[in-house]
Amino acid sequence: MNSFNSLIYVEKRLIVPIAAKLIGSSLASAVGTSKSGGFSWYIAASMESSSEKSTETRIAELFPEDILIHVYDKIVHSKLTIRELCECISTQKLEPASVVSLIGTLNIPGVKIGTYNPFDPPEITIEKTYKVYGETCFSAEIEKDGFRFPIYFLLDSKEIVCYSNSKPVEVIGVLKWSPSYEVGGFAINQIMLAAALLLLR
Repeated sequence: MNSFNSLIYVEKRLIVPIAAKLIGSSLASAVGTSKSGGFSWYIAASMESSSEKSTETRIAELFPEDILIHVYDKIVHSKLTIRELCECISTQKLEPASVVSLIGTLNIPGVKIGTYNPFDPPEITIEKTYKVYGETCFSAEIEKDGFRFPIYFLLDSKEIVCYSNSKPVEVIGVLKWSPSYEVGGFAINQIMLAAALLLLR
């Protein structure tokens, strides 16, 4: 994870199904006992001379940040520019339910944000909300090189996500169907439902 940006927000309701899709619903950690003294359990296992006991942890039991750390390297379409994302959508390399990571500058229109102070957090008001596949969301856009793409964040995330307004970010999420619109000459019919937000380093 050498290229992991600064993680500031993960939405557990969305990262759990993403993790189940990419790595399964549980993690198994193996503890081995070597039967051949002097060897590490890994070498012994490769020589078929160790026995293993396994402990299984359900993904849903982990903190959302830990879940993201496990799935981050498994995202095939990672750190896409908006142009790259639009090309993949228009050529049907990406379809609804695809997990992607997108980079650019986050813009949240119509939101006024004061100075952030963890001892006295600012009150953030979102005027317009939308239902996206049953979840109450607010809209934002990610912009890079003149291309813009719509991102929807769950309303519960507003206090953290709005901190990143006008900052360069990486957004991880799942694509969802949308009525067609145009982005830089591409006919697009998808939006992103955001599961995690990272600040670019």
